[in-house]
Amino acid sequence: MKQQRGFTLIEALVAMTIIAVALIACLKAAGNLNIQQDEMIKRQYAQWSAKNAANYIRVSGVFPSAQTAQQSCPQGNFRFLCRVEISNTPNPNFRRVEIQVLDAFEGDQGNQLARLVIFLSSAP
Repeated sequence: MKQQRGFTLIEALVAMTIIAVALIACLKAAGNLNIQQDEMIKRQYAQWSAKNAANYIRVSGVFPSAQTAQQSCPQGNFRFLCRVEISNTPNPNFRRVEIQVLDAFEGDQGNQLARLVIFLSSAP
């Protein structure tokens, strides 16, 4: 009798199972990459909102007093909340300004997407 060459059914099923598991892992990695990219874009827009709020405070021409305020600060298609905390420093000629950007849909206790700290001087 002539011996047949080739794969048995079991060998073929094992090979297909290995390929299926590898493809599922690749699809999951690609999906996670997409989610991370969206989060990175959202954080970049939040950083721009924080910088815009800092620039607004800088160019207002007013030396601010110590206070905490919260306002809407949308950027692009995203809705953010900017929490601005102005505090005194040991030197009365300077103020510390901390700007936190939160996701507007999550409210006050939302995920902090960006944080920016600047110092303002009373001298021009």
